[in-house]
Amino acid sequence: MKLDSLPTEFTPYKQLEIATNKLVNGVALVSVNGFIPVLIGRGETPELWVTIPADQQGKEWRPIVSKNSSLLDVITVTALGKKIEVAFADEIVLEVKEISGENAEITKCNLRPFGINVFLEDDCLKVMTNRYSGNTITEAEIFIDVGKG
Repeated sequence: MKLDSLPTEFTPYKQLEIATNKLVNGVALVSVNGFIPVLIGRGETPELWVTIPADQQGKEWRPIVSKNSSLLDVITVTALGKKIEVAFADEIVLEVKEISGENAEITKCNLRPFGINVFLEDDCLKVMTNRYSGNTITEAEIFIDVGKG
């Protein structure tokens, strides 16, 4: 999905945290070629939408999770109180927990099985070959934008 085609039921958190990074009053942590692989919204539990590249060039993307519902048999989505997990072939690739009604934290993230080089390592967010830690971005729709959108 792209910024101009977000789900109508999506309501962003005021603050998203990943490792030691914060996105305040934004929409998504990462955009790749204009596509948002993970969208995290507020709900009774955090609400997730996940899209992945459908081709090698990353020009076409397809949804695999829509508002916490898996769209593929190999993907499971589990809600545990105020925490939600997405697993691919029994490996947790994404875990988000709500800290408060306005704040959520991504506690596990490894999108590499989907061909997206975004993951957590040593308290840093790694995107491609770049490491991000200790950053606070305010009023930006996207924290990190990779490629042409």
